[in-house]
Amino acid sequence: MNAGRVFVGAVLVSIGVVFVLDANEVLRAGETLGSWWPLAVAGLGLFHALDRRRFTLGSAVLMIAGGILLAITTDVFGADAWDMVWPVALIGAGLWLVLGWGRRSVRRMPDIDSVDGLAVLSASRVATRSGHFRHASLTAVLGGVTLDLSEATPVATGAVVDATAVLGSVTVLVPRGWLVEVRGIPVLGGWDDTTDRSAIGSGAPRLEVRALVALGGLEVKHAGRWSS
Repeated sequence: MNAGRVFVGAVLVSIGVVFVLDANEVLRAGETLGSWWPLAVAGLGLFHALDRRRFTLGSAVLMIAGGILLAITTDVFGADAWDMVWPVALIGAGLWLVLGWGRRSVRRMPDIDSVDGLAVLSASRVATRSGHFRHASLTAVLGGVTLDLSEATPVATGAVVDATAVLGSVTVLVPRGWLVEVRGIPVLGGWDDTTDRSAIGSGAPRLEVRALVALGGLEVKHAGRWSS
């Protein structure tokens, strides 16, 4: 199961529950969501840490930011605290760029049949040269993930990539001659398949990409086509 879809699904279920309670006059949805939406930010940081099985700088930043925003929206810090949010956010973004905290990480897994790629407030690139590639799970939230399959071969029944992009981007690089099918759910986002269909023959290797794209993008292409 794609971890990004689990997180997005949990957020949607939570919002739905709030509106059900509002319909039954248990609470007011607008006020509740307006006060408690930072929990989604802190939850994203926790999700990132659990997925990586360790706390990273990105997960810590998200959890701390979510906690501070929650304290502001629930008036723990007082109404004037909002005046400090944008200056602090600008300082944090500047430090992020200057110190290179958002630099790309590269993971190469030569013989792995199933790979995972996750980018939260960062960029990540994963690659495999497996001759029996089966599955990949990719999640990009406020970041970008690239999966390089240019030296891989899918299993005879075809391989599957589960991709989730939320305010981020996912790129899948495939060799020429692969038959690619992209399907899924775009929410104020979209995907693009620029692979060369003229090179596809009978019995071509097959790849199915299952996408959930929300305010983000997904592209399937050949290495070196349009951009690197």
